[in-house]
Amino acid sequence: MNKNSAFTLIELLIVVAIIGVLAAIAVPNFLNAQLRAKIAKAESEIRNIDVSLEMYRLDNNLYPPTHFPDGNWKYPISTRLFPLTTPIAYMSSVPVDPFLYGPPGTRINDEQLWAYDTYDYVDVWSCFEWGGLTIVTLPFRCSEWKVTSAGPDATNTYGRAYKFDVTNGLRSWGDIIRIGPRSSLPCEDEYVGK
Repeated sequence: MNKNSAFTLIELLIVVAIIGVLAAIAVPNFLNAQLRAKIAKAESEIRNIDVSLEMYRLDNNLYPPTHFPDGNWKYPISTRLFPLTTPIAYMSSVPVDPFLYGPPGTRINDEQLWAYDTYDYVDVWSCFEWGGLTIVTLPFRCSEWKVTSAGPDATNTYGRAYKFDVTNGLRSWGDIIRIGPRSSLPCEDEYVGK
């Protein structure tokens, strides 16, 4: 008796269906793991910038300037963090915001700056006073510095939007933000809620 052993069409369809269900479960979890890793990386790098800024201030009694001596802005904004790398290395290099780059070498949003955005209290005040902003909250207006990452929406709103919160969903809008200590300059409480 010669018996051929093979899978039936029904058995093959069941196996393919099981593989499809497993792939449908695994792929979104893998993509979310990548996004969670980027969020953790951005938060860690911003924390390192925070520590570096404070160490720089302890040594120099001021934060790295956001303007050149002639009064012009330091641009690109990442150059404001260069004093943290040399001559004393408070951090080894200025990190790149992981939400501005996709596959190696490709930018997600060419209009955004390549490094974390940072500016001081005076910048925040002027944006609010002359830019007509109404949603810059009091802590942002009264902080010595603020460092932001573009966040999962890949758009740095420079403090004009609410902070990214993972409880709103991994792909929700907003920037990942860390603010420094309260400014030594007077904070104009009259602007709150304007």
